[in-house]
Amino acid sequence: MRPHQRLPQFLLAVCLAGLAMPTLLAGCQAPATKEEPAQPFVFRSLNLRQKDPSDRPLWEISSPEARYDLSRRVAQARDLRGTIYAKGKPLYTITASSGTVINDGEVVQLEGPTRLVRVGPKPLVVTATRVRWYPRQERMEIDRSPRASQGDLRLTARRARIWIQQDKLELRGQPLLERSGEGTWTLALTAADWFLGTGELVGRGPVRGERRLTGSGLQTLTSPALTGNSLRQVIDLQAPVQVLDPGRKARLDASATRLELAVERISSPHPFRAQLDQSRLSGQGFEALGGSQTLVIPQACRLQQPTDSLVANRCTWNWQTNQVTAQGSVELRRSAFQQVTRAQQLQGVATKQGQVVFSSPGSRVESRLTVPPARRDARKQAPKAPPFAL
Repeated sequence: MRPHQRLPQFLLAVCLAGLAMPTLLAGCQAPATKEEPAQPFVFRSLNLRQKDPSDRPLWEISSPEARYDLSRRVAQARDLRGTIYAKGKPLYTITASSGTVINDGEVVQLEGPTRLVRVGPKPLVVTATRVRWYPRQERMEIDRSPRASQGDLRLTARRARIWIQQDKLELRGQPLLERSGEGTWTLALTAADWFLGTGELVGRGPVRGERRLTGSGLQTLTSPALTGNSLRQVIDLQAPVQVLDPGRKARLDASATRLELAVERISSPHPFRAQLDQSRLSGQGFEALGGSQTLVIPQACRLQQPTDSLVANRCTWNWQTNQVTAQGSVELRRSAFQQVTRAQQLQGVATKQGQVVFSSPGSRVESRLTVPPARRDARKQAPKAPPFAL
């Protein structure tokens, strides 16, 4: 090592617990015809750090062992641990099985199982098998198995990018948004941006979703795009939203729709139309409650069936028990005898074909029906029956 050679500036703060270097030989020797390649420095412990102009830490990396090549200006380390700061406070923590520091800290390549945690009350975790970190640009590139998760919400993609200053994660290459658990939606996007500090999520579409339910096969969902918030566990699907369930011969056409993942609630305040086999259902808004397995239509409920139709202020439908309740200014019209039944509440049971058979046990109802005129030979035996009320 020549007297004027010095360690690179970024290594001046390195903590050395031991240093292995080639031994200098003394004595008279013939001049070497070929210069031997420089041996790398071996550090038993390594700490790299950088500060901002206000002397606050920007980032730091530590390793129990590292090798540094002077000629290539490359350091190789194992079992890396690091911290990235914002205004002097920890923002991300990093762990990796190995890493390479290139050009005295211009690029840090993390390899093997790598874990990046966004510090906060609800930590967001990004994992991958390779991450290229550019400290000066405050940017990370992830191109091997990127996966981001917060609680039971998870996003995967072919590649990802983290902008540290913006606290933003970009996912590209067929991003997939899913929630752990049985019977939940998996949403495929074309691109997604996740703002890690606020939890805001922007997904560009078209959005295509799938959900598998026991006994009913595959449900599919489409929407042009979505927004959401991972901290509040909310996903907003942009209009138009369509859900298909071929196993039940069902279809839902709705406007903007919200998924509240924590409480398993799907709702929309806008008009919608739905079809279940031979029945058609519409109303002003809806909410499907997964916990109670109930569909609620809070306003302007209308049910159209092959043999009858019903209107009411409000309807509920339990898809587990198949119990249907219509409430408030209920009017049921049957095609047979032009029967009209009015009540404040009617109850019904849905059949396998999606038709609802209504009844009114214990409720006060008013029914009117029209009996067709009797044949001529019967008119002499019985008077004409007028419409009557019950």
